[in-house]
Amino acid sequence: MIKTLVSLNADLASSIALRYICQMASMVDMDIRTIHVEEADAEGNPPGTGWVRRTWEKGLLGTAEAEISQLINAERASCPTLSSPKMIVGEHEAEILRELEEGSYDLLVEGILLSFDTSHFENRMRSKLYKKMDCPLLLVKNLVALNRIALVIDDHTDLPSLVSVFSKLFEGAQLKFDLLHMILQKPGRLSFKKDAQDAASPVSGKKSSILTKTNNMLTEAGRPPSEVKTMRDVPSGIADSLQDYGLVMACLTRQPARKSPMLEVLSRVPSAVLLCWQ
Repeated sequence: MIKTLVSLNADLASSIALRYICQMASMVDMDIRTIHVEEADAEGNPPGTGWVRRTWEKGLLGTAEAEISQLINAERASCPTLSSPKMIVGEHEAEILRELEEGSYDLLVEGILLSFDTSHFENRMRSKLYKKMDCPLLLVKNLVALNRIALVIDDHTDLPSLVSVFSKLFEGAQLKFDLLHMILQKPGRLSFKKDAQDAASPVSGKKSSILTKTNNMLTEAGRPPSEVKTMRDVPSGIADSLQDYGLVMACLTRQPARKSPMLEVLSRVPSAVLLCWQ
């Protein structure tokens, strides 16, 4: 069972994320827990300790608890295992990180609405929480059908981590997925094609490519991909090629460079993004 933590706020992004993970839970054995961290304004620092502080926190959480509970209740018909949210007053990233560590979660889920301004996604990926968390991260941008998964790799991907996380999270799930090798190319020399040679099993005397290696690892793990493709395009073109997938999975470094091709592609993808760390 995949122990999953969903971080919620009373907004559209969280509603979409919750609905998406409930859809995923119908395909994967999941234990879904929800949490809301209410951050006090600078002028609203805790007024002391004991009864005074408990009373202050209770008042602060009152409205938020009703809104978050309403959001959860709206999804219970399709996801009856949803439990009451854990409500905390504190600093969001610190509290989520503490909960992840204490609860030994397998996955963190957050909502982030798709934006044409990719800097919002890119800046978020450099947050303290994402740099320190151990488990994979699922960022939901749109409410889309989880009908097909794209595993995206490049020449720097930590292949064992990607295969291990994918195999664990989707064990037993009857979901089709494709293996896609991303190669950035200058404008004017673009292509998107199936790489038959890379998709095939290794042939004696031929050098194994990254696609062959990954394909073999997935096959050995009991999850052979439906298709194996090479994508040659600029980041925006690769992102457009991925728009029909319900989920895009990739590995990312914890402190991605500002010119990271993988980060730029993931920031533009309209689908949900599942990240493992390397």
